[in-house]
Amino acid sequence: MKGLLKVCAAVVVVAAAVGFWSADLHASGGGHHPAVVTNNDLKGANSISFFKFTGTTLQDQGSGSTGGNGTGGGYPGLNKIVLGVSGPDVCGFVSDAGSGDIGVFKVVKKKITKVGNYKDPHGSGKSHGIGLAVTKNFVFATYTTTKNIGVFQILSGCKLKLAGTYKAADAVAGLRAAPDFKTLVVGYGSGVNKVDSFSIAANGKLTEHGPYASTAGASGVDITADSAFAIFGDTTTGKAQVEIFPINSDGSLGKDNNFGGDGTLGDGVGSSNVWLSVDEKFLFVSNNSSKQVTSLAFTESPSLSYINITTLNDPSNDIISTGGIATVLATGNGSYVVVAEDGSPDSFVGLLQINGDGSTTEISGSPYEVTGGGPGLQSLMVGPPRPF
Repeated sequence: MKGLLKVCAAVVVVAAAVGFWSADLHASGGGHHPAVVTNNDLKGANSISFFKFTGTTLQDQGSGSTGGNGTGGGYPGLNKIVLGVSGPDVCGFVSDAGSGDIGVFKVVKKKITKVGNYKDPHGSGKSHGIGLAVTKNFVFATYTTTKNIGVFQILSGCKLKLAGTYKAADAVAGLRAAPDFKTLVVGYGSGVNKVDSFSIAANGKLTEHGPYASTAGASGVDITADSAFAIFGDTTTGKAQVEIFPINSDGSLGKDNNFGGDGTLGDGVGSSNVWLSVDEKFLFVSNNSSKQVTSLAFTESPSLSYINITTLNDPSNDIISTGGIATVLATGNGSYVVVAEDGSPDSFVGLLQINGDGSTTEISGSPYEVTGGGPGLQSLMVGPPRPF
């Protein structure tokens, strides 16, 4: 989101010095001091872990406490760690579903400071987690147990103030705010087979337009840079399936365009997480059950076509499933897909190079073990962040 990219920071050590990313990222999509931060969602005391790029590899920088408790997993399509800004400060928001709060950090003068933990008293996410989305002024938290959406205003110093709470049609399995800050889009997941959209007012008030029927269990969602299309990855026990809905000017959703489910998008099993490349030529799908990543060619026709599938390295057979994915540009070393890999006894971060034709190749040495990251990892964020 362009409004969030004016000031951003890359965490490179825990609660210590950090290196700031470029203040003008929206032209190139980044490329300076890239880093990865995970929400480990540990059952019990939760933590976040940090990695930085060293050449074409990731280097573990350790972990730190969120101040809350995780649940050991949840819906893979939910984003559980997001980045925002408050004036000159960079804000990190991490969900703690076990304790029902959002842990908040800020970066000031290249140091990380814990701000606090904030709750919506109406919300609980113990069943399948708390999902997060962010716009210029607000954080949206979806609670899977109480099936509500809490709206928090971002105040000075990254503090949060609950601005309102809204009933959702069901437990949200995936959400994202449009880059123009006008629309919040959600998927209700497997068995419900519905999606929804909400207009976002200047004061954070949500106005619901749906729900709308989906072909399958629409979960994780990405939105095009022009805020014109919502792309859902379906939670399914079958082959990869993706649904694309136009976003109308009033925030409502148009006709469902369904792709895959029959092998035309490859043989990967499960597709709860999707992510567009910076240039929007490619869509990457996390095949949650088969532990693979599928590359697709994308246009706003809309259309999707299969490019390739990469089976993730799992030398010790520790990986249980894959979750959230993102893309990052490493200066002089190409572009990558980063994958959250839930494992036992430890979780991992996978790193795949994006080739010129959109196909992916996992780099030697991947995956990287998460320090202190036992079972539960579903979400990560990367930096510099994508420009939408």
